[in-house]
Amino acid sequence: MNWGEPMLKKMKLTCTLITALIFVFIFTGTSLSASAKSKSSTAESGFDSHITNNSLAVSPNEDIAVVSDSRESSLLIYDLAKGKVSKKISGFVTPRDIEFVDSGSQFVVSDSTHGTLRFYDSKNLKLKDEVVVGPGAFGLAVSPDEKTLYVNNEAHSTVTVVNLETRKPVEVITGFAQPRQGITVSPDGKHVFVTNFEGDKVSVVESATNTIVNEITGFSSIRGISATIDGTALYAANSSRDAISVVDLSQNKIVSEITVGDEPYGATLSPDNKLLFASNKADNTIDVIDTSNHQIIKTINGFNEPRQAIVFNQAGEQAYVLNRDLSISVVDVKELVVIDTIHNDKTSKYNLQVKKSEQVGKYLADAEGMTLYYFTKDEPGVSNCKGACLEIWPPFHAENIKAPGSFDKKDFGTIVREDGQKQTTYKGYPLYYFVNDKQPGDINGQGVKDVWYVINKKTFKN
Repeated sequence: MNWGEPMLKKMKLTCTLITALIFVFIFTGTSLSASAKSKSSTAESGFDSHITNNSLAVSPNEDIAVVSDSRESSLLIYDLAKGKVSKKISGFVTPRDIEFVDSGSQFVVSDSTHGTLRFYDSKNLKLKDEVVVGPGAFGLAVSPDEKTLYVNNEAHSTVTVVNLETRKPVEVITGFAQPRQGITVSPDGKHVFVTNFEGDKVSVVESATNTIVNEITGFSSIRGISATIDGTALYAANSSRDAISVVDLSQNKIVSEITVGDEPYGATLSPDNKLLFASNKADNTIDVIDTSNHQIIKTINGFNEPRQAIVFNQAGEQAYVLNRDLSISVVDVKELVVIDTIHNDKTSKYNLQVKKSEQVGKYLADAEGMTLYYFTKDEPGVSNCKGACLEIWPPFHAENIKAPGSFDKKDFGTIVREDGQKQTTYKGYPLYYFVNDKQPGDINGQGVKDVWYVINKKTFKN
């Protein structure tokens, strides 16, 4: 879409006026009093609480993950190494999006009711700064050079441009239609892609001039978007027609579609752009798409209302997926299986035990002391015990496992079997009971047919 000179002048004037108003608001000291204002009736009910979304950000060094849900007034900070919540940060009303900035030393959170951006130190988790951008502040995107933050405002149909070095808004771009969570910057930093909930379109902003230069239409309840590294394509989730749209950016139009699961919200590219994760909220799955041929190569089960909150680590070896209960599922990208689910404090720990016998030495048991086994014919992430085998070797599953003794929590995970049943794994291998073990301490399954064995610390050790 091309804008004529009169329209551009009008837009610039409007942007200047709005920016001036924002700066007046900031300099009156309103920014640091936003938390106090949350006690007002408006804040308590939420400025736009009828709109629900969640967000997940993982620090570049993978030390912490920060999660939010717009229905919750607190953020949860996960210690990823320990696999548990390390802190809860309160004082929000409708937290919308989270991004790490300054090479991961800080993270920023938008709150659409407060109309603020809150910056926190990633180490001590203390509030460092607060910037007012106006009620309706929603999705966030950081430029590749980390100098600029773009903030969607669904209430005012604008995008605010914030200078991250000065922590001040410098311009407000108009011409959108309810931009919500979907916003991303092209890898070269030249364009910003903004989803518009009203009208189901993507606005293309030229970052050098902060003007809308094109619009892409034809979506249906557009949700998450991702742009490819080479800048040639854009992927967008359509939750109303259960499809991922493929956009040719040289033409700025949809050129093909990939049919996925029920209500896709997320469309997240792996760091190498070889895979696209399409999260399906209604059927609790993620469809993994090969971007070379746009074919689904696997559907991963075991999530709980996954939305747009999917983050790959920098190496592309793992993906973190936020669930409805604010737990985080960890996906092994090579095997395409869920290897762990990190739970929040609301879930009690399941304590595995280490038992000892003269026959096998130390071995792993469940919370009641019943022995756990592995099957040598299994593969990491795959159970080959099926049918009648399961009657003799029932699968073991527990949520929020606490590793005992010298065992490492990160070695325990969860898979979803072909029959839809969850099963706990150790170093990728599914765990089982033996039907002939009748009481704690029984190890009657050890060595059966030379393929069934107990688990100890040295199991699978290279």
